[in-house]
Amino acid sequence: MTRVSLSLGFAAVCLLAAPSSAQLNQQWVSFTKDTSRLAGGSGSVSNNGTEVDFCWGDIDKDGDVDVVAVRKEDFTSPGRRTNQLLMNEGGILVDRTSTLATASDVPGDNGFLTPTNDRDAVLADFDGDGWLDVITATTLSDGLSKEIGHPRIHMNLGNDVNGNWLGIKYEASRIPQMLHYGTGNPENPRFCSVAAGDVTGNGLPDLYFGDYDSSGAGGSGQPSNKDMNDRLLINDGNGFFTDESQLRMSSQMLKSAFGNSVVIADFNGDGANDILKDTSLNAPQFVAISYNNPSNEGFFNIFDDFHNFAPYHTSEGDLNNDGKLDLIITDDGSDRYRVNGGNDGLGRVNWSSAQTFSFASGSDDGFGSNNLIVDLDGDGWNDALIADVDVDIGGYSRYLHIYHNRTTTPGDMTPTLRHEREKSNGGWRGVVGMEFNDLKGTHDVAVFDIDQDGDNDMLVSQQFNTYVWTNDKFDPIPCGYTSYGAGASAANTLVMTGNGTPSIGNNVSLTTTGIVGPVGFNILSLNQISVPLLGGIILVSPGTQIIPMAFLPVSGGSTTWNLPIPNDAALIGFSGYAQSASTDPSKIQGFAMSNGVEIVVCP
Repeated sequence: MTRVSLSLGFAAVCLLAAPSSAQLNQQWVSFTKDTSRLAGGSGSVSNNGTEVDFCWGDIDKDGDVDVVAVRKEDFTSPGRRTNQLLMNEGGILVDRTSTLATASDVPGDNGFLTPTNDRDAVLADFDGDGWLDVITATTLSDGLSKEIGHPRIHMNLGNDVNGNWLGIKYEASRIPQMLHYGTGNPENPRFCSVAAGDVTGNGLPDLYFGDYDSSGAGGSGQPSNKDMNDRLLINDGNGFFTDESQLRMSSQMLKSAFGNSVVIADFNGDGANDILKDTSLNAPQFVAISYNNPSNEGFFNIFDDFHNFAPYHTSEGDLNNDGKLDLIITDDGSDRYRVNGGNDGLGRVNWSSAQTFSFASGSDDGFGSNNLIVDLDGDGWNDALIADVDVDIGGYSRYLHIYHNRTTTPGDMTPTLRHEREKSNGGWRGVVGMEFNDLKGTHDVAVFDIDQDGDNDMLVSQQFNTYVWTNDKFDPIPCGYTSYGAGASAANTLVMTGNGTPSIGNNVSLTTTGIVGPVGFNILSLNQISVPLLGGIILVSPGTQIIPMAFLPVSGGSTTWNLPIPNDAALIGFSGYAQSASTDPSKIQGFAMSNGVEIVVCP
C-alpha cells in the first residue's frame, strides 16, 4: 500500500494563488441567503424609493428577537411611509403590523399604518413594566399635526389574561409639544436620530434626539425661527416626557447641523451616562460627547468635540476587549474608528488617533451611513458593518462594508479591522457567501440570532429587496462520502468506498474492489466531470488534481488508498472527488473504472 499526504496537494493549490493568497480568500465566517425566513418575500420591506431603518429586540417576550422597520421616502424628502412590525415566529419574520401595531389614542390614527416620515427608532422600556416600547424620530413634517410631525411612542400592551400578546399602541400625550427656543412657537422638529438611556439615574430611559436644519445636501438650512436643534426629554418615571434640554445642557451641546446619529452611554466609566452625537454636512461638523456630571447626575458640564473630518454616523462598542467603549465612524471620505484609551484629568476620554479600516483588496468607496459594532463569527471580538446608502444624498452604487476584527491582544490601541475578499475582482466580499449585488445599495442591517441556533444572522435592507442571511457557523456541515456515477458505463464496474470520518487531523481511506489488473491508479481532484475515456466514463478532472496520481499495488483484487487530512480549520467543508481505474483485458478498450466518491471535510 502507498501512503500519500494531502498536505502536499493543498500546499500546491495554495501556491497557484501566490503572492496574493496571504491576503485574499481569508474565510473567517460564512452566510447563506435564506428566502424562507422573511414571510411575504424579499420585496415586502424595502423597495425603490423607500428608506428603511431597523431596531430589534424581544418585544413580545417569547424568547426570540423581533424587528421594527421604520420607513420613509428615501433621502432628504418629506415623503411618508408606513412602518412595519416583524415578529419572529419560529425563526421566520412575519409582518404583524395590521393586527398588532395599529392601536392609537388619537382618533383616526392607525399606529404603524399611519404614514409618517420616521427616520430612526429604538426599543426601550419607558414605563418600567418589563415590556419593550418603541420610540421613533420623525422628520421633515413642517405644517403637519403634532401627532404626525413629533416623535411617536408606541407603548407595549403586554399579554392578556390568557397569555396572548396584545401588541403596541401609539400614545400621543407621552411626548410634549415642542417649542422653538427663541420664539416660543410650537414647531415640528426635524429629527434624524434618537437614543434612549437613563441620564438622571432614576433607572428609566430618557430620550435624546439629533436635529438637522439643512434643507438638503449643502442646503441653506432652516430659517433661524424654525430650527429646533437637539432635544433632551426626561422621563417622569411613568413613561411621560418633558423637554428639559436647556435646563440640563448648554446651547453648544444642543446645536446640530445634520444630527445623523446619537448615543447615550457611559463612555468614561464614571457611572453616569453621557451623550454622544455626530453632526455633519454644515457647521458644526464633528463627533462630540456631552459628559454627564456624576456629582449632579442628569446635568451636563463638559463638552468635547474630539473628531472632525466629514463624519456621517457613529456606533459604540468594545473593539479591543479592554472593557471600554470604542467608536466606529462613517465618513464621506474614508471611514474611521477610535479606541478608548482611558480618561484625562477632567474625566474626558483620551481617544486614539482616527484609524482607517484595512482592505484585502480595493479601498473605501465613499459615502455611507448606518453602522454597527457586533461579533459576527462568535470569536469574542466585535466586528464592524457600515451601510452604504447615504440618508441625505441619492445613490445606490456603493455597497455594505463588513470588517473582520483580526485583533488578538486585549487592550491593543491599534486593532485591525479588515474588509476581507475572495478575489481582487469578483467573488465574495466581507463574508463568505455575499457578493457585490448582495451588498449593493444597503440602507441598514439588523444583526441577531434569527433562527435561534446560537450565532448571529443578518437582516439586510437594500434598494429593492430585504433578505435574511443566516450564519453558517452552527449550521450542520454536510460532510462525509457521497458515491456517484456507479455503472456509468459498461467499463465502470469497480467499486470505490470511503472509510473513516473525513475530519481535519484524521486519516481516511478509499478502498476499491473488483480489480483484475496488477496496479490500480487513483485520482483526487478539485472538480467532478463526466467524460468518455478508454471505454468508460471518467468522473473526476485530471486537470485539477489535488495531489499527483497514486499507483497502488493490488492485493486480493482490491487497493486501499490512505489519506491524512491536515489539521487546518480552513479545510472544513472542502470538497474533493476521487476515482480509481485499472487495466482489465475483458473490457472493450482494456480498462475498468470505478464510481466516483465525493469527500467533504468535516470539522
